[in-house]
Amino acid sequence: MPINIEMPKLSDTMTEGTVVKWNKQVGDEIEIGDVIAEIETDKATMEMEAFDEGVLSEIRIEEGGKAEVGAVLGVLLEDGEEAGAAPAEENQQEPTQSDTAQQEAPVQETPAASEPAVVAAAIGGERIKASPLAKKIALARGIDLSVVQGTGPGGRIVKADVELAEPASAGQASADAAAGAGLSSAATAL
Repeated sequence: MPINIEMPKLSDTMTEGTVVKWNKQVGDEIEIGDVIAEIETDKATMEMEAFDEGVLSEIRIEEGGKAEVGAVLGVLLEDGEEAGAAPAEENQQEPTQSDTAQQEAPVQETPAASEPAVVAAAIGGERIKASPLAKKIALARGIDLSVVQGTGPGGRIVKADVELAEPASAGQASADAAAGAGLSSAATAL
């Protein structure tokens, strides 16, 4: 079975490395502990040792090429294996990278999809201007931001505005009570 030679993580901050030099060529026998390449990280150039033994059948990242940590730099074949087995390993890894990209996209879309529910409907098609903290408090208290008057810069709704506002159901109940007592809802708001 083909063995992938992967870009090692040679430091805590390393995200990618550059293959400075291959010390072995395609067809060379490799033993465990052999220095097979020199890798340049964000801090230094270091020797990369082999963790497996076999014959170097393929070099995927040439000298001077950059690769992320975990990327396949080359392929080793065990004794008696043929080079035709190596591409199958490559094909198995590519869907994994695609799956990762597909998993990231929904994560980014989910907050954006739930945000309109937090903010409520905009007045006259305009966007409601509110600070993130004001939106969070409004959501927690069930306050409709479209009825809150903003006192921040440019009429932006800020934390204090939301704290003074009543939840939609409580505001409606007090307006109904005021109407029953002979008061207008405008007088209640003062």
